Amino acid sequence: MHELSDGCGLSPSWPAAIVPYSGHECLSIVKNPAGKKFRLLMVRVASLLALGCLAVSPLAAQTQTLPAGTSSYAPATTSAPSLSWEARIGGGVANPGGSRESGLANFSGEIATPRPFTLSDRFANAFVPRFHLGASANFNGTRFAYAGASWTIDITSKVFVEASFGAAVNDGKTGAIIPQNRLNLGCNGGTREAAALGVRLDDRWSLVATLEHFSTTGCADRGQARGPANIGARLGYSF
Repeated sequence: MHELSDGCGLSPSWPAAIVPYSGHECLSIVKNPAGKKFRLLMVRVASLLALGCLAVSPLAAQTQTLPAGTSSYAPATTSAPSLSWEARIGGGVANPGGSRESGLANFSGEIATPRPFTLSDRFANAFVPRFHLGASANFNGTRFAYAGASWTIDITSKVFVEASFGAAVNDGKTGAIIPQNRLNLGCNGGTREAAALGVRLDDRWSLVATLEHFSTTGCADRGQARGPANIGARLGYSF
């Protein structure tokens, strides 16, 4: 810090940075001792007010009324919530539009994990999958269980789309003789593909419309085999 020169007649303990006088003002102060004391007093008062404002401002910010549900330790955000463990259960229609096993009431359930890690870039983060385990069942048709990965992309903080892929096993009909009302699966192993459109109702609940298909890829007679396709909706709960 530079101090005032002795030519201004001020104490050397006062920093020049807080005494904004020009050379002409210094001459005026020297010639007028009363004015000098008044100016020094005003500088001190201004300094005390500035320090007081700095000390009070954090306290004032903490006492401001915040919207309900907003933390005083973090700013409100409109971004989508981070994905956590989630359970989904729902129903739908089995194999709509098909000639076999069409229109059966279908029930399904699934549990999904959080992402194993997150990335700061929103676009790149969408390619980090969640993992899931689930089952699709009905009383008079093909049932299957599956496990795989899901990719969730947020359209807005409330709306998202999802794509899933994984391995699946079924209890469907295979072999040379297939009942007229049942699908020919060809084999009991395959893959499951699904697409979904979801809406977050709040921080915990979501509603998800899903289209899923059991693929017979890999079956020896896949030219004749056809896996079921189900459409429905699920209610999700994050915990």
